[in-house]
Order: sequence, then structure tokens, then C-alpha cells
Amino acid sequence: MKGFKQTYLFLSAQSYRIVDEDTGSVNEGISLWYLPDDTLEPQQDEMAQSRGDIVRGKKVGKVAIQSDLATKLDVFPALYEVTLEMVMVAQKQQVRVRDIDFVSTVDVVPKKDKKAA
Repeated sequence: MKGFKQTYLFLSAQSYRIVDEDTGSVNEGISLWYLPDDTLEPQQDEMAQSRGDIVRGKKVGKVAIQSDLATKLDVFPALYEVTLEMVMVAQKQQVRVRDIDFVSTVDVVPKKDKKAA
């Protein structure tokens, strides 16, 4: 199945391993925390703002990936190109990470704000 590619800003990664005490089955992988694009520009959520919700900054996402992709995750924070694919799970379509490729490192530096001056 052909995948589609997207660039993400990965912030951190942590492995997990959960063993079901009743069945002994093991669920393991890597949790990745990311920003959904390659910019730090604030998100606009007009619907939430119209309800009076406070919306500021950028929402962080979290996704689980297979442990075998961990060898491709050496640098944080960094931009990675992610190959995604649609798969059927319990008769529902889900997006799954198929591959990850390093793009570049990222330096977060303060930006001079005219309002703060």
C-alpha cells in the first residue's frame, strides 16, 4: 500500500512495555511527542475561540510507533519526514507510521518581540 509523507517536529521519545497480567501478552513500542508541522507558528482555532475557549500556542501530539523504528530516532528536537499509511484495525481505518527519516536538527532560539521591548 502506498504511503503519504508529512514533515513533523519531534520533541521527545520514550519506550514503553506493558504486559497483560492475565494473558501475558506484551504491548511495546515508542511514544513520540511532536508538533504537527515544521513551524512554531501559533495555531488558529476559530471554532474554539467562537465558544469563548482560550486558545494559545501550539498543540502537542503523541503517537505510538513500532520499536524497530527507534534506531532512526537519534536527535531531538528535530525535523523528521514520516511516511504514513492507512490500515484497517477492528474494521476501522487508522493512520499508521510506516517509516521515519531524519531531515534536520532544530534550534529553538528566542525571537525579539517588538511588544516586549
